[in-house]
Amino acid sequence: MIHPMIHPMIDHLYPELDLRQLEVVGHRDGALRVIAGPGAGKTLVMCLLGVNLLLLGEVQPEQLVLCTFGKPAAAKLRQRFRRAATAAGYGGDLDRVRIATIHSICRRILGPAHTLLDGWQRLDLLSTHFHRIFGPDQAALGRWLRRDGDWDLDQAAKHFDRIVEELIRPQDLIDSGIPFLAAVGRCYRRYEATLRDEDLVDFAHLQAWVYDLLLDDRIADPIAASIRYLLVDEYQDTTHIQERILLRLARAHGNLCVVGDDDQGIYRFRGASVRNLLEFPEHFSDCRTVELITNYRSNPGIVGTANAFMSAGDWTNPDGGPPFRYPKTIRAHAPDAHADYPAVIAVAGRDPADECRQLVELVRFLKRRGVITDYSQVALLLHSVGEWVSKPYVDAFINAGIPVHCAPAGSSRDASEPGFPAGQVVVTTIHQGKGLEWPVVIVGSLDFDSPRVDPVGAALLPYCRRSAFEPTRRIADFDHRRAHYVALTRPQHLLALTASQDPQPRFHAIWDGLPRWADLTGQEMERLGHQRFAPVNAAPEPAPNVRVYGPVDRVNVRLDPRLIHLIHRFRPGT
Repeated sequence: MIHPMIHPMIDHLYPELDLRQLEVVGHRDGALRVIAGPGAGKTLVMCLLGVNLLLLGEVQPEQLVLCTFGKPAAAKLRQRFRRAATAAGYGGDLDRVRIATIHSICRRILGPAHTLLDGWQRLDLLSTHFHRIFGPDQAALGRWLRRDGDWDLDQAAKHFDRIVEELIRPQDLIDSGIPFLAAVGRCYRRYEATLRDEDLVDFAHLQAWVYDLLLDDRIADPIAASIRYLLVDEYQDTTHIQERILLRLARAHGNLCVVGDDDQGIYRFRGASVRNLLEFPEHFSDCRTVELITNYRSNPGIVGTANAFMSAGDWTNPDGGPPFRYPKTIRAHAPDAHADYPAVIAVAGRDPADECRQLVELVRFLKRRGVITDYSQVALLLHSVGEWVSKPYVDAFINAGIPVHCAPAGSSRDASEPGFPAGQVVVTTIHQGKGLEWPVVIVGSLDFDSPRVDPVGAALLPYCRRSAFEPTRRIADFDHRRAHYVALTRPQHLLALTASQDPQPRFHAIWDGLPRWADLTGQEMERLGHQRFAPVNAAPEPAPNVRVYGPVDRVNVRLDPRLIHLIHRFRPGT
């Protein structure tokens, strides 16, 4: 059936779209929030929404902006968008569609007057100007002193970022009466002065200074007027200042579509907040919400396990307000079409060595029986890839002759890129695995617990512009549960949970009653051994003439550097 708000070519090319996906693709005017569960095809429908607007003539290419997080994600989004638009026969200039990160949009607005520092360059700046920035307050900054006596400049940078992202007034820290926070406030002021004096900008201040500019209607109006539709992916990963920027950019038209899943909000330590997604409708009088809750990725047993894990948490609001989780139950696509085999199993070791031995047996079995054809179809997701966590697993695989690739901490890779080579079991963190999928996923060390979450955010929380959103005492459980939900939803066909002692209580709802790998019956082993898990589809070939804008993207406004400098000098509240 042809949807009245969707171009016939999209109906023809994508007949498999379900009714809720069609509702998103056919959206025309006003604010839209899309709650998209794992494996729900959110990137596809976001692309098709933009293509549909172009095909129907609702927007010109230069008036359409698609925003995502990270240059690799922007590259993939542009690739998929171009492919869909070309297949649908769109004849306009696709190079004029802006597909970018928030940082690249901000970079273009701010202009070339400042040199942008990456993470390492900023640490070098902090080191070079150490005595100017930190010298007068060294005695009060003991928390940043490492055991080897060196200063942890990365911690300083995290504090400065959070001050910017949460629009914290440095003077409030200085007046706090807490020596450490007062010192942080003074150091931050000296750091910002150093940036201005050197004509430099870091990624946090790139956003802050653009937001300051957008508060001036003379500057904001022409920029906002150049955009008619703004589509934002992974909205649960936005920070407070990013939310403010996006709302200002959309204020001329109100056509802001955000896509996200609060259950996958795992970047609190970077300043992100799921409240941006949960509270999004409060900014608009006509906001619609569409739920994409069909998982097209995973076996029904895996989907059911993930649902049980999240529903077992306490998301209620003690103040009687809305819960701290958008209530939803993900359902598996075509549940009756899946083969009958144990898709979720537990590997319960008597000790760490026994846990690793059983994991080796499991992977050997899958490869020997042809369930997998390549070791890279298996991923082990851990809370950390530091040697104290990953080494026993890595050593066990290597000693058994199973090649293994342990992704270094902080890397950002894709299963189809050289960072995850063929022929090797992937060992990586849950955070690095977000957005990826594998036929087989092992979620390890469920007996580990870390109650300390985001100490920077906790220290600065009382001074944020926004009031606290979630009860402080429950933040650790919320963050751990969301992170492991991401891990539980990465597999397509087989999920293995492992521990060498009793798992943390949050896992009992799914651990208890699971079939143990060591205790599978012969019949269960045969059913599993008869499966054939196809590799994850390789990344599609690049479309011709694809252009991806990374550090700089197109915004049809150039600002006078003198105006920018003047606004920087007189920022309110600094």
